[in-house]
Amino acid sequence: MRRTLRALCVGAVATLALATSAAAGDVQAGGGSLYQIAGSWTDQNGRPFALSSLRGSPVLLVLFYGTCDSVCPTVVRDAKKVEALLPEADRRRTRFVLVTIDPQVDTPEHLLAYARQHDLDLSRWTLLNGPPEQVRVLANAIGFKYRPTGTGQYSHTIRLTVLDREGNVADEADGLERPLEPIAARLSALLAAAPAPAREPPRP
Repeated sequence: MRRTLRALCVGAVATLALATSAAAGDVQAGGGSLYQIAGSWTDQNGRPFALSSLRGSPVLLVLFYGTCDSVCPTVVRDAKKVEALLPEADRRRTRFVLVTIDPQVDTPEHLLAYARQHDLDLSRWTLLNGPPEQVRVLANAIGFKYRPTGTGQYSHTIRLTVLDREGNVADEADGLERPLEPIAARLSALLAAAPAPAREPPRP
Protein backbone atom coordinates (compact mmCIF):
# COMPACT_ATOMS: atom_id res chain seq x y z
CA MET A 1 0.00 0.00 0.00
CA ARG A 2 2.80 2.40 0.93
CA ARG A 3 4.58 1.63 -2.33
CA THR A 4 1.40 2.35 -4.25
CA LEU A 5 0.92 5.70 -2.50
CA ARG A 6 4.57 6.58 -3.04
CA ALA A 7 4.26 5.75 -6.73
CA LEU A 8 1.14 7.89 -7.02
CA CYS A 9 2.88 10.83 -5.32
CA VAL A 10 5.92 10.55 -7.58
CA GLY A 11 3.65 10.37 -10.61
CA ALA A 12 1.72 13.44 -9.49
CA VAL A 13 4.92 15.44 -9.00
CA ALA A 14 6.22 14.38 -12.41
CA THR A 15 2.93 15.33 -14.05
CA LEU A 16 3.02 18.74 -12.38
CA ALA A 17 6.61 19.31 -13.50
CA LEU A 18 5.74 18.40 -17.08
CA ALA A 19 2.67 20.64 -17.05
CA THR A 20 4.73 23.51 -15.65
CA SER A 21 7.40 23.08 -18.30
CA ALA A 22 4.80 22.80 -21.07
CA ALA A 23 2.97 25.93 -19.95
CA ALA A 24 6.13 28.02 -20.00
CA GLY A 25 7.22 26.42 -23.25
CA ASP A 26 3.93 27.25 -24.94
CA VAL A 27 4.32 30.93 -24.08
CA GLN A 28 8.00 31.06 -25.01
CA ALA A 29 7.67 29.12 -28.25
CA GLY A 30 4.80 31.18 -29.57
CA GLY A 31 5.94 34.47 -28.08
CA GLY A 32 2.47 34.43 -26.58
CA SER A 33 0.75 36.31 -23.81
CA LEU A 34 1.76 35.69 -20.21
CA TYR A 35 -1.95 35.84 -19.51
CA GLN A 36 -2.23 32.34 -20.98
CA ILE A 37 -0.50 31.04 -17.84
CA ALA A 38 -3.17 29.47 -15.68
CA GLY A 39 -3.40 29.93 -11.95
CA SER A 40 -4.40 32.49 -9.38
CA TRP A 41 -2.11 34.80 -7.49
CA THR A 42 -2.58 36.67 -4.22
CA ASP A 43 -1.94 40.39 -4.00
CA GLN A 44 -0.54 42.47 -1.15
CA ASN A 45 -4.01 42.78 0.37
CA GLY A 46 -4.52 39.01 0.48
CA ARG A 47 -7.01 39.05 -2.38
CA PRO A 48 -7.03 36.63 -5.33
CA PHE A 49 -5.53 38.18 -8.45
CA ALA A 50 -5.56 36.97 -12.07
CA LEU A 51 -2.82 38.14 -14.43
CA SER A 52 -5.45 38.52 -17.12
CA SER A 53 -6.99 41.37 -15.11
CA LEU A 54 -4.03 43.46 -16.30
CA ARG A 55 -5.20 43.16 -19.91
CA GLY A 56 -5.77 46.53 -21.54
CA SER A 57 -2.85 48.33 -19.88
CA PRO A 58 0.88 48.18 -20.53
CA VAL A 59 2.77 46.67 -17.60
CA LEU A 60 6.22 47.06 -16.14
CA LEU A 61 6.97 43.67 -14.56
CA VAL A 62 9.71 42.97 -12.02
CA LEU A 63 10.55 39.65 -10.35
CA PHE A 64 12.19 40.24 -6.97
CA TYR A 65 12.18 39.16 -3.34
CA GLY A 66 11.61 41.30 -0.31
CA THR A 67 14.58 40.24 1.84
CA CYS A 68 17.09 40.83 -0.96
CA ASP A 69 19.97 42.84 0.48
CA SER A 70 21.75 43.55 -2.79
CA VAL A 71 20.22 44.38 -6.17
CA CYS A 72 16.44 44.12 -5.69
CA PRO A 73 16.05 47.47 -3.90
CA THR A 74 17.94 49.11 -6.77
CA VAL A 75 15.77 47.41 -9.39
CA VAL A 76 12.61 48.55 -7.60
CA ARG A 77 14.00 52.09 -7.41
CA ASP A 78 14.70 51.92 -11.15
CA ALA A 79 11.08 50.85 -11.75
CA LYS A 80 9.98 53.87 -9.72
CA LYS A 81 12.26 56.08 -11.81
CA VAL A 82 10.56 54.76 -14.95
CA GLU A 83 7.23 55.62 -13.34
CA ALA A 84 8.45 59.16 -12.65
CA LEU A 85 9.69 59.55 -16.25
CA LEU A 86 6.21 58.94 -17.64
CA PRO A 87 3.91 61.88 -18.31
CA GLU A 88 1.20 62.04 -15.67
CA ALA A 89 -1.52 60.85 -18.05
CA ASP A 90 0.58 57.82 -19.07
CA ARG A 91 1.57 57.11 -15.47
CA ARG A 92 -2.08 56.74 -14.47
CA ARG A 93 -2.70 54.22 -17.27
CA THR A 94 0.36 52.03 -16.68
CA ARG A 95 0.50 49.11 -14.25
CA PHE A 96 3.58 48.20 -12.22
CA VAL A 97 3.78 44.62 -10.97
CA LEU A 98 6.26 43.05 -8.55
CA VAL A 99 6.20 39.24 -8.31
CA THR A 100 8.13 37.61 -5.48
CA ILE A 101 10.39 34.65 -6.21
CA ASP A 102 10.35 33.82 -2.48
CA PRO A 103 6.64 33.32 -1.82
CA GLN A 104 7.07 31.39 1.42
CA VAL A 105 8.73 34.40 3.05
CA ASP A 106 7.04 37.22 1.13
CA THR A 107 3.52 36.73 2.44
CA PRO A 108 0.85 39.25 1.44
CA GLU A 109 1.41 41.01 4.79
CA HIS A 110 5.13 41.33 4.06
CA LEU A 111 4.42 42.54 0.53
CA LEU A 112 2.11 45.25 1.83
CA ALA A 113 4.76 46.35 4.31
CA TYR A 114 7.31 46.38 1.48
CA ALA A 115 5.03 48.56 -0.64
CA ARG A 116 4.65 51.04 2.21
CA GLN A 117 8.37 51.00 2.96
CA HIS A 118 9.18 51.84 -0.66
CA ASP A 119 6.31 54.33 -1.04
CA LEU A 120 4.62 52.48 -3.89
CA ASP A 121 1.32 53.94 -5.10
CA LEU A 122 -1.02 50.94 -4.85
CA SER A 123 -3.44 52.51 -7.32
CA ARG A 124 -0.81 51.57 -9.94
CA TRP A 125 1.42 49.02 -8.21
CA THR A 126 0.50 45.41 -7.44
CA LEU A 127 2.70 43.01 -5.48
CA LEU A 128 2.01 39.33 -6.06
CA ASN A 129 2.62 36.06 -4.23
CA GLY A 130 1.99 32.71 -5.91
CA PRO A 131 2.77 29.01 -5.51
CA PRO A 132 6.48 28.30 -6.13
CA GLU A 133 5.80 26.19 -9.22
CA GLN A 134 3.62 28.95 -10.67
CA VAL A 135 6.31 31.56 -10.05
CA ARG A 136 8.75 29.28 -11.85
CA VAL A 137 6.43 29.05 -14.87
CA LEU A 138 6.21 32.83 -15.09
CA ALA A 139 9.96 33.23 -14.66
CA ASN A 140 10.73 30.65 -17.35
CA ALA A 141 8.30 32.34 -19.73
CA ILE A 142 10.25 35.62 -19.60
CA GLY A 143 13.70 34.02 -19.38
CA PHE A 144 14.25 35.04 -15.77
CA LYS A 145 16.66 32.71 -13.94
CA TYR A 146 16.90 32.31 -10.17
CA ARG A 147 18.13 29.87 -7.58
CA PRO A 148 18.53 29.93 -3.79
CA THR A 149 22.07 30.35 -2.52
CA GLY A 150 21.42 28.56 0.79
CA THR A 151 21.78 31.73 2.86
CA GLY A 152 18.22 32.97 2.56
CA GLN A 153 19.27 34.91 -0.54
CA TYR A 154 18.86 34.20 -4.26
CA SER A 155 21.06 34.49 -7.29
CA HIS A 156 18.87 35.85 -10.08
CA THR A 157 18.53 37.74 -13.33
CA ILE A 158 18.29 41.53 -13.07
CA ARG A 159 15.53 42.58 -15.45
CA LEU A 160 12.75 45.05 -16.13
CA THR A 161 10.14 43.54 -18.47
CA VAL A 162 7.58 45.53 -20.45
CA LEU A 163 4.31 43.84 -21.39
CA ASP A 164 1.94 45.19 -23.99
CA ARG A 165 -1.81 45.51 -23.49
CA GLU A 166 -2.30 41.79 -24.17
CA GLY A 167 0.47 40.51 -21.90
CA ASN A 168 3.09 39.90 -24.60
CA VAL A 169 6.70 40.79 -23.83
CA ALA A 170 7.29 44.06 -25.69
CA ASP A 171 10.69 45.04 -24.30
CA GLU A 172 13.17 44.27 -21.55
CA ALA A 173 16.23 45.81 -19.94
CA ASP A 174 18.85 43.79 -18.09
CA GLY A 175 21.45 44.79 -15.53
CA LEU A 176 21.82 47.85 -13.36
CA GLU A 177 23.77 50.16 -15.66
CA ARG A 178 21.24 50.82 -18.39
CA PRO A 179 19.26 53.88 -19.44
CA LEU A 180 15.65 53.95 -18.25
CA GLU A 181 14.32 56.51 -20.71
CA PRO A 182 13.83 53.89 -23.49
CA ILE A 183 11.67 51.80 -21.14
CA ALA A 184 9.49 54.80 -20.30
CA ALA A 185 9.28 55.69 -23.99
CA ARG A 186 8.23 52.14 -24.85
CA LEU A 187 5.42 52.24 -22.28
CA SER A 188 4.19 55.57 -23.67
CA ALA A 189 4.34 54.18 -27.21
CA LEU A 190 2.22 51.21 -26.19
CA LEU A 191 -0.33 53.58 -24.71
CA ALA A 192 -0.34 55.72 -27.86
CA ALA A 193 -0.98 52.71 -30.09
CA ALA A 194 -4.65 52.03 -30.67
CA PRO A 195 -5.79 48.89 -28.80
CA ALA A 196 -6.75 45.91 -30.94
CA PRO A 197 -10.46 45.95 -31.80
CA ALA A 198 -12.62 43.52 -29.88
CA ARG A 199 -13.40 40.36 -31.77
CA GLU A 200 -17.00 39.83 -32.69
CA PRO A 201 -18.49 36.51 -31.56
CA PRO A 202 -19.07 34.06 -34.40
CA ARG A 203 -22.50 34.21 -35.93
CA PRO A 204 -24.69 31.12 -35.59
